[in-house]
Amino acid sequence: MKSILITGISGFVGGHFTDFLLKNRTDYVIHGVSRSKPAWDFIQSRNQVLRSITFYQCDLLDTAKIHALIGDIQPDYILHLASFSSVAQSWREPLASFLNNTNAFLNIVESVRIHKLNTKILSVGSSEEYGIVKESDLPLTEEKYLAPANPYAVARVSEEYLAQIYGKGYGLNICCTRSFNHIGPGQSDQFVVSSIAKQFAEIATNHEKPVIKIGVGSIIRDFVDIEDVILAYNAILESGVTGEVYNVCSGRGYSIHDVVSTLSELTEIAVTVEQNRDLIRPIDNPVLVGSYKKLHDDTGWKPAISLEKSLEKIYTYWYNKLS
Repeated sequence: MKSILITGISGFVGGHFTDFLLKNRTDYVIHGVSRSKPAWDFIQSRNQVLRSITFYQCDLLDTAKIHALIGDIQPDYILHLASFSSVAQSWREPLASFLNNTNAFLNIVESVRIHKLNTKILSVGSSEEYGIVKESDLPLTEEKYLAPANPYAVARVSEEYLAQIYGKGYGLNICCTRSFNHIGPGQSDQFVVSSIAKQFAEIATNHEKPVIKIGVGSIIRDFVDIEDVILAYNAILESGVTGEVYNVCSGRGYSIHDVVSTLSELTEIAVTVEQNRDLIRPIDNPVLVGSYKKLHDDTGWKPAISLEKSLEKIYTYWYNKLS
């Protein structure tokens, strides 16, 4: 049996990854750590899933507890998901965002180093690391110069550089991702696609006024379905090359207006769009679209789920939740 430790297991990605392992990888013993216990209202048989893992309620900034925990488990794999993952939140709390994301990662890799473990670590980063890019740079490859343009992205770049140092300097087996906007049922409505889908569901269930509030509708993002993301992370843990960084993306770009239009067609709800200035960031990239060629070449992974299918799943999640 192999053992895996998932940090931030209580979150959106952690829940989906845990569910995937239990359904597809019965040779794994799953350990998870988070500040709060999993809620996972997007997972069927949640209580059964929880009984199938070993959960530790712990703050990753508690150095002594994390060192002891990793020393006891001695995991074959660590999927490091725990973070302040919202760009908007990082603008409101830049200090907390940076210190949490960098120090949590440092506690993980230091524990592996101190205990001299042969653990493969996947550190999940963000496409925000690329910063403001030109259309001539698209699709973005891993060779593109990093120029983070918000506090969250600065922390992610720091984490990636620390991974390189621990890999080259201490011989740790670490891969990193620059994950583009992943979407799916169960994601917080502080993220744009989930927020828009929730607003459509509120209109349908509560007969709200048919108005969708967004930030900047013209920005273009590379949205990748959570099911594809989970398969990508699994592929990197199994066959990703040590020390490498991989884009996890769909290779397709859609504007926020496209998301609204597609949901309008799917739900047959005609809406008007209003801009909410509170949702506009101080600095934002007009377009982010990535290339997954490197990940495909090294692992065989490629995305399979369309934006339309993703939006249908997210809308159904919110409709059922609000009903």
